[in-house]
Amino acid sequence: MKQNLIFSRLILLFFCLAILVGSSIPGDQIPKEFQLTPDKLIHFVEYFILGVLLYRWLLIEFTSNNTYSLFLLTLLIGSVFGALDENYQRLTPGRTPDIWDWVLDTIGVLLAAIICHLIFSQKQKKPR
Repeated sequence: MKQNLIFSRLILLFFCLAILVGSSIPGDQIPKEFQLTPDKLIHFVEYFILGVLLYRWLLIEFTSNNTYSLFLLTLLIGSVFGALDENYQRLTPGRTPDIWDWVLDTIGVLLAAIICHLIFSQKQKKPR
């Protein structure tokens, strides 16, 4: 159990750092592969993954049977992180924060939280 917790924390931390590193790339130095991909799709996918990682970490960290609380915490933490990430981009040359990027970040986390909530709620209802 302790190894799962440490692994979950490290993966979440690594992914959050990867998001911040991506936000630190100046606008004129963004790799061409990402310039050809719709910006909003990237935001949605990266924050969907963040939502899954957050939910998994919270589930292990707090060993709560209340999946609704885990759902709300995942949404709150993910959305706040997205807002902070968007504001962090003010410090990066050639980048600007965009409210719609934050909205897609939050929608990605929301969808991940809904799916995780449904999966883990069903697992708790099944007799072992």
